[in-house]
Amino acid sequence: MKTLLLIFVFLIVSDFSATTQPRWTNIYFGNENALGEDFSEHYDYGYLLTGKHGQSYVKYIWLLKTDINGQILWGKTFGEENSWIAFYSMDVGPLGEIFLSGTTSYYDPYRDPLIMKLNACGEKEWCRIFYSPNHLDYAHSILATEDGGCAVILRYTGTFPPNFDDRICLARFSANGDLLWKQCYNSTDTLLRAEDSNHLFETPDKGFLITGHCYYLDTATTNLYRPKHYYIKTDSLGNFEWETVVHADNNLQGGDAWTTTIDPGNNYYYSSVSHYYHQTNFSSPALIKLDLSGNVMGIYDVVSGYFYGGLTHATFINSNTLTASCPYGNSQSEIVNLIVNIDTMGIIQNYIDAGPNVQKEVLTLSFDHKLLFFYNVLENNQFDVYLRKLNLNLEDDTIYTQPFTYDSLCPYQIVSDTIVQDDCGLIVGIEEAGEHGGMEAWGRGGVVVYPNPVREVLSVKVLGLSEGIVYSLEIYDIFGRKAPTPAFPQPGEGEIRVDVSGLVPGIYLAVVRDKKHFIGSAKFVVVR
Repeated sequence: MKTLLLIFVFLIVSDFSATTQPRWTNIYFGNENALGEDFSEHYDYGYLLTGKHGQSYVKYIWLLKTDINGQILWGKTFGEENSWIAFYSMDVGPLGEIFLSGTTSYYDPYRDPLIMKLNACGEKEWCRIFYSPNHLDYAHSILATEDGGCAVILRYTGTFPPNFDDRICLARFSANGDLLWKQCYNSTDTLLRAEDSNHLFETPDKGFLITGHCYYLDTATTNLYRPKHYYIKTDSLGNFEWETVVHADNNLQGGDAWTTTIDPGNNYYYSSVSHYYHQTNFSSPALIKLDLSGNVMGIYDVVSGYFYGGLTHATFINSNTLTASCPYGNSQSEIVNLIVNIDTMGIIQNYIDAGPNVQKEVLTLSFDHKLLFFYNVLENNQFDVYLRKLNLNLEDDTIYTQPFTYDSLCPYQIVSDTIVQDDCGLIVGIEEAGEHGGMEAWGRGGVVVYPNPVREVLSVKVLGLSEGIVYSLEIYDIFGRKAPTPAFPQPGEGEIRVDVSGLVPGIYLAVVRDKKHFIGSAKFVVVR
């Protein structure tokens, strides 16, 4: 692990120089195949970048902290040798906390949704895993909330195939990592199926707007489902308020919605989308305007007449102008990547070409009203990570020469090291609160718990204990909080009896591990 960390630190390459580089552009991992995933401005005007090594799911993830000019201050890696981890989204809290969401195989060879909170010093404060054995699901777009907690989208938490329920859920955590609520949104519209989510936005009333797509029945054919832009609005407690399917009554048009923002007056939502024309197979970068009740007020193509295209991460730079990433083209190998200034009807006011082979763009407005463009470039069969700064006229910005103070909320120098996704609270399905497995419950890995349900003393045993291996037993409630448990017996000592009379009635999860591996688990119910 130490060797990997040293390699990680020395392979971080910044291609920025005030004397040789005419543009405010930094390149990271110039000698290493790496992909950037998400980007945030930190409380001290430095920047946070996160991503992964390589194109596929990997065991090690990186987080970089830079100064205001993009120069690296410190870095963290995430992961351990026996499982993989990936982060897809990041946000920063009011006290400099760093929230990350993604997936891990730490407790399951399939992926489980993972939410992690780091303090302002980049140290793990807590992490939570939604435990769902043998099931592919993960956490996606995450938002820090004013109370120091977060809200996060959970994707595909229902059991499928063949059940396609619970494809979009929303979970809310307190500052201490307590699960406050989890809500899932299964449409009652019988023409709608296979809904998916891409982005989470906090609305002016402290509710949430989920942006994505669904497949909607083409009533002209009665057997073909078309992709449509899809939106779900909730209140501050995650209770469903409304949904909107754009082009629900139009068999010839549809699309996918990527991100959503709101105008400075809080009057309308503006969504960055791909706008599909099914007869011609064209896909236009476009802007959709919605009122606060979800009614579509307009759909505006930015560029038209191409087979590939989408608008992403549109952000307001004044009351009438947005800046967005705008890739389009006639083949995936010949995409033009523009950064555009557009008005609220999608008309281009100004643009620059971001260059060839640009992918995974994130665009945001900084504290000093500059544009930060975080993206990947594919060159020579490997990816490099870029961060570029522009002014509002889309000209490359200049560097700051005055000194800034960084990491002032941390009382000591931050060390670049590795964070492991261990000791995470395991959240079992709160929707199963009325279910139990009978007098004896067989879990994963030969773990058996009985009686089930249990009132006072629970027996836990593992079949086929290996000689010479020390096991540990962990018990979690449905909110991912760990309950105190005794040490697990040595091999050959049979079962362990655990006093659960002090636990609150409800569902719990017993987890057995050795020093390096997840061994097995079983759910049980405590009753009175």
